[in-house]
Amino acid sequence: MTPTGPIEPWIPGPRTTLATTRIFTLESQQWTCPTEPDRSGNFAVINSPDWVNVLAITPDENMVLVEQFRFGVAGLSLEIPGGIVDPGEEPATTAVRELAEETGYVGDPPIPLGAISGNAAILNNRVHTYLVRNARLDRPQNLDENEQIRVVLAPLSDAPRLLRSGTIHHSIVVAAFALYNAWTREQE
Repeated sequence: MTPTGPIEPWIPGPRTTLATTRIFTLESQQWTCPTEPDRSGNFAVINSPDWVNVLAITPDENMVLVEQFRFGVAGLSLEIPGGIVDPGEEPATTAVRELAEETGYVGDPPIPLGAISGNAAILNNRVHTYLVRNARLDRPQNLDENEQIRVVLAPLSDAPRLLRSGTIHHSIVVAAFALYNAWTREQE
């Protein structure tokens, strides 16, 4: 049925945990339509901590990018640094930490560009994107056990080509550039 008025949030029902991993919990939850109580269903939801993305730009207008193997696509991915927000940690703190750990770069205090849903259909978390200006190499990388990351510097002016060609293809990274473009326009 097509609603003729405002859509109301569905009513949550019983929830079952289907799987628990190091980085998320997969659950099935029943939801009922508030205007049609006979309409309900079970829907999968991935419970995950929030994530951060960091668009770091050097004084000479280079982006600090990371290239790494991604198991989901079974291939290499060129991205901006980022990671999971640890429990009790502020996203801005995570942004500074992840930038330094993955790349060895530090810079000005992070500027929040916005937060988005990673995939509102199945994920319950948010992706916080930050801009770090005046990024400079300060220390060696400090990678997690299963991380293998190559730092790539690329001119910021190459971003449109890298995005449109699919060289940068990770959806939340593409969204980060959209947030950066919106922020840049607001600064004019």
